[in-house]
Amino acid sequence: MNKISPKVFAHCSYIGTTGYNNHTRSFLRALSELIDLKARNFTVTNNFKGHNDTPHDVESYINSQDKKILSRQTYYSAKPGVEFEEHDIYTKFSNNFEHNVDLVFSEMDHHYYYQDYDKFRVGYTVWETTEYPDKFFQSTKNYDQLWVASQWQKDCIVKQGYDEENVKVVPEAVNSKIFYPNDKSTLPEYDDKRFKFILFGRWDYRKSTKEIIEAFLDEFDKNEKVDLVLSIDNVFAKDGFKTTEERLKYYNLVDPRLKIKHFPSRDEYIKYLQKGHVFLSCARSEGWNLPLIEAMACGTPSIYSNCSAQLEFAKGKGHPVKIEKEIKAVGGEYSTYSQSELPGNFYEPDFNDLKKVMRDVYTNYKKYKKKALQESQEIRTKYTWENAAKIAYNELNYLVNHKKPNKPKNKIILNFDEGAKVELIGNKPEEFFIEFIDPNANKLVHQAYIKNNTWTCTSVQYYVPWLIFINNKLVYNLDLTNQKVKITFDSSSIGDTLAWIPQVVEFQKKHNCELIVSTFFNEWFENLEAYKNIKFIKPNLPIKCLAQYKLGWFKENGKWDNYKIHKNKPNTIPLIQAATDILDLPFKEINYGIDFKPKDRPLKEKYICIGPQATSGLKEWPRDYWIKLADLLTLEGYKVISLSVNGFEGNNIISKQKLPWDELFNYLYHADLFIGLGSGLSWINWALNKHTFMINGFADKNHEFTNNITRIQNLDVCNGCWNKEQYIFDPHNWDWCPENEGTELQHICQKAITPERVYKEVKQYLI
Repeated sequence: MNKISPKVFAHCSYIGTTGYNNHTRSFLRALSELIDLKARNFTVTNNFKGHNDTPHDVESYINSQDKKILSRQTYYSAKPGVEFEEHDIYTKFSNNFEHNVDLVFSEMDHHYYYQDYDKFRVGYTVWETTEYPDKFFQSTKNYDQLWVASQWQKDCIVKQGYDEENVKVVPEAVNSKIFYPNDKSTLPEYDDKRFKFILFGRWDYRKSTKEIIEAFLDEFDKNEKVDLVLSIDNVFAKDGFKTTEERLKYYNLVDPRLKIKHFPSRDEYIKYLQKGHVFLSCARSEGWNLPLIEAMACGTPSIYSNCSAQLEFAKGKGHPVKIEKEIKAVGGEYSTYSQSELPGNFYEPDFNDLKKVMRDVYTNYKKYKKKALQESQEIRTKYTWENAAKIAYNELNYLVNHKKPNKPKNKIILNFDEGAKVELIGNKPEEFFIEFIDPNANKLVHQAYIKNNTWTCTSVQYYVPWLIFINNKLVYNLDLTNQKVKITFDSSSIGDTLAWIPQVVEFQKKHNCELIVSTFFNEWFENLEAYKNIKFIKPNLPIKCLAQYKLGWFKENGKWDNYKIHKNKPNTIPLIQAATDILDLPFKEINYGIDFKPKDRPLKEKYICIGPQATSGLKEWPRDYWIKLADLLTLEGYKVISLSVNGFEGNNIISKQKLPWDELFNYLYHADLFIGLGSGLSWINWALNKHTFMINGFADKNHEFTNNITRIQNLDVCNGCWNKEQYIFDPHNWDWCPENEGTELQHICQKAITPERVYKEVKQYLI
């Protein structure tokens, strides 16, 4: 095969110990056999630290082939607290011979290194959720072609709006020369008399590490000669734990059957895969899963979740675990992204099925080992780095010889997805002065100097009719008329949803926009006449639009002072106003109801519904108070029906727990009365236009709805702490009571409302 005549320059994470680094080295080594290729590593210094935190010399880390590929100026690092020395690196690059190549290959978010590069650019990415972060997604548009590892990943990014013609599947692979069946592998500390499950990776929510360990300990008895070998240390841990042992102790997962191996060498890792009985992987999503394909190549029976990119090579092989459902992707302490920032979905494995699969493979090991050895041959033959390099070669050859580079044009890209963003695209490194003005407040909100091929955005994320100036000239006045706009409900709370959903109608009327709304209860609204001009979509479903706004309660550093989204502290205003503030609407209580068609009365007798449970302790009313109230109502001839989801039993209380929504609505609709707390059931009753008796001392009288309500409070005791500016509600503390926690007066705002008082109010209403 003839080499491509053009030179190719790779700008990538070449040196390091992660899966991404291993992939890059293996792939570029194979590709360098077919093309004239040079690479530069951008992540380490001459004295970088490996897994065991011991300095290593780069020269000793790389082999002779690597030295032929890597540029002499490959070693540099960022300044502390700075991602990259952008200008310095860019200058070095511009003055190097590599700048004269015909094609640049890089990881997707490094396009700014080539902002005046007018030849071909190819980006490569591996991503684990169903949607790319906006910053990453936007950066992909700077490439002539984008390479992804799997068809699943391609489908995800195309669905998000990427041009299908410009995204190619270039799979990852396995080095069959080192990953192969070898029953002669030896490890000094290995006990051959016990069955070994192998779990290698890191402690991570996405990896389902905790759940896998729990499933193993739950399924196998301590008397069974079965171990789980763990290599799950986090190199860059953010959770405060220094070791795996500390994490296991914290989660009460200490067990002698858990065999911990800290940072095995590459050779040890291979031997564990070859020698272990079963490889475990049950992640909520994978961008490829190199350890899984390497285990399969070693002929080791492998268990994995039946989802995402790993199905590219694993489908029909090994032992897949059932998926229960798609769930919101979660970032947090083990991720670069916070929980609210990570877009897209994960896949929730059925961990009960995982236990069944583990038991099955353990019981029938000999049969499955034979099957795994057969599958190993296909993996090692089909998924080689040489084959991956050939796919890449064909794509590069076609690109260079049959296409013209997509040279950046001078243009302005505007986006109002959770803030106002300006991106400038151009061939020249010009500098521009950007200003964002809020005309409602007559206020300069944000200003910045930026160059071509960079962007700036506001921190403010609620609706503002932005005026955008570039070099003191007005270039844009935000107008949502006929524009596609998305409003996302960040909260899955029933009360929040019902309080805020009518406001999206008002927003659509005000702006005459093409409005798309995402809630967790779409079926309650989408067929109602009031919402006929609104399109409802599933939560977290990506969609391309001009502007997006999130409805929710968002803290900043544990406080309600998040003025990026809230104009006022949300705990100091009525619940409905949290939405009207974000959407810049006048505060107004509106009720468009729920999509519900009444059925026959569920009981012939007179009955009253109660909602005695809430999501936090400060909202609760004492249990014996409910029982006393039910006794009093029964004497009046009423049946008392509890609709709380977890059930609530009493002498004169009939518990109807976990009812389908239509049945629950029907009970409330036909009830003679509803008595509840400041919780979802009260809001449902309000949405059904039924009168609500609300026992609520923890919040101000106007916090919830004000129509069709009798609010019962005792103002002679401490009350309304929920809405006091100085307090920050702690949802994780059931006993939260900022003024009286730990005393006899804890939750006195609720306790001081007696059953006799509620009974008296109810009786007067019924009469």
